Amino acid sequence: MEDIAAQAGTSKTVIYRHFGDRAGLYAAVVANVHDFIHHGLEAALELSDASDLPVLAHDLADAYLSLVERDPEIYRFVLSPPTADAATRIDPYGGLLEIIGGHVSQAIANHLIANGQDPAPAATWGNGLVGFVRAVADNWVASGQTKTRQVLVAEIDAFFTPALAIGLAAVPQPQEQQ
Repeated sequence: MEDIAAQAGTSKTVIYRHFGDRAGLYAAVVANVHDFIHHGLEAALELSDASDLPVLAHDLADAYLSLVERDPEIYRFVLSPPTADAATRIDPYGGLLEIIGGHVSQAIANHLIANGQDPAPAATWGNGLVGFVRAVADNWVASGQTKTRQVLVAEIDAFFTPALAIGLAAVPQPQEQQ
């Protein structure tokens, strides 16, 4: 807290008065980071071609990892609650994964419907893709970012491009289901 107060050019008393305690400060930082990531990912998803699912997967991975790359220390801070109490009260992801998973799932469902296919796998694939990218980002930060973002995105592409092609080919047309 002393370092934070010094960096902010104020006293610990002012920090405590405004945020209450370490958990309050942590919650404020987490909320700010979530907002930043959410807006960044929404913008990337809006610009992505949702009709091309490998491109959508690429754009999501690149946008998320780019945001992490911009400030890995803040990302690391958000994933490390300052106290056990804060860890039980504050979700470091704050529902962000579910929100982005919902966006990606809807894009996949729209793609499947547009191609006359059953949209049932969309939620599994969309949330799975988001969770996969998040796990890659967490590992990347924990390992000291030994690979470049471009290499990670290429590795994600190498996995999801064929997986989506195979998965899409296996989704039946709605009338084929019994």
